[in-house]
Amino acid sequence: MHIALFMDQHPHSLGGLQTSVMLQKKYLNRNGVQVTIFAPKSKRATYDKDIKVIPSSYPSIGREYSVVWSLRKAAKFCQSQYESQNYDLVHLQGDFAAASLAIELARSRNLPLVYTAHTNIDVMANKLIGKPLKIIFLRFFTWQHAHFLKIANYPKVFTAFEYMAFIHRNMEKVIAPSSHFAKMLKEKGVATEVDVMITGVDDDLLADVTRTATIPQKPVRFVWAGRMQPEKRILQTIEAFAKAKTNATLDIYGFGPLERAAKNLVRARLLSKRVKFHGKLPHREILQVFANADAVMQTSIGFETQGLTVYEAAATRTPTILCDSKISAELPEGSNWLDETGTIKGLAKTIKKANKEISEGATRRETLSDNRWLSQSEISKKTIALYKQMIDEKATPASPRI
Repeated sequence: MHIALFMDQHPHSLGGLQTSVMLQKKYLNRNGVQVTIFAPKSKRATYDKDIKVIPSSYPSIGREYSVVWSLRKAAKFCQSQYESQNYDLVHLQGDFAAASLAIELARSRNLPLVYTAHTNIDVMANKLIGKPLKIIFLRFFTWQHAHFLKIANYPKVFTAFEYMAFIHRNMEKVIAPSSHFAKMLKEKGVATEVDVMITGVDDDLLADVTRTATIPQKPVRFVWAGRMQPEKRILQTIEAFAKAKTNATLDIYGFGPLERAAKNLVRARLLSKRVKFHGKLPHREILQVFANADAVMQTSIGFETQGLTVYEAAATRTPTILCDSKISAELPEGSNWLDETGTIKGLAKTIKKANKEISEGATRRETLSDNRWLSQSEISKKTIALYKQMIDEKATPASPRI
């Protein structure tokens, strides 16, 4: 079985989607499925014969991400790659140029087409560029898609969900990484049916994780990990940690535009002895950090379409502190402390409660004793079964209507 997988960013660049795709590829390959990825360039890219780099341009100085502006140029390149390959299915894991190119390949070769929706584009775009500019970009990409695929009528979109509903209207299967995002996609009219297929955790990395013995009377250790940007609420987390007035420690992992502000806030609140910054760690090491923590914090609200950090913590049998009730509902009952207020005061109370319970021995780890459902090897088996089903259905002629 050979899968053509399309992305809007190079899988070696930074991001949860990219991590997810590379993990999927690893376990699909392990099960005998060949995966060829089509994606734009990145400064972080290293040579991989299974990754075809689409002609693209860097819109920013950092050169982390690139954009495909010319679909015709990209399509010409892709066609040259298709000539020597036989594909059985197209898997789209993107929403812009990747969608147009994936649809073109599926149509031209009559292949089944599956789409995994990773991103809440509305929330992301509103945060990054603001609503007016978001609408301009969405309308440009709508026109570009329609023009490239020769679609005569296309909508005047106002939201990302309207854009997604138009772009992805002919997908034979739509997948979401969580139940709450699947529900949102259906409610917003993107798809009438959405399957849930979470991004799992690498079995190989989990096998190397060991938990250190609990030291009696030692202060509770909280961990926050992620990109330091507004929607992740790192500054609110630090404020709440200060307000909770516990003797716990907080280790922060990651980087981002709010890193300096976060460090300044720690100093201003006189927390430097209890709050430490560690930068970005390799995936293998961060899983060990989660295993050694008493609780992992994920404090964003309404942004995550899955919240992979929470699943990684659960896979190491470490409970979480959450602020998003939708993510909380995806996890085993009792495996997290939830602040439903969305306020610094409410989060401080939740931190204080978690600290007290853990100090008294109520660690909540027992709620995560079965973590097999989080293993990527198990999830990849379901993915392959879905692929086979779609390929078989495509190969079987539809019964004539009477």
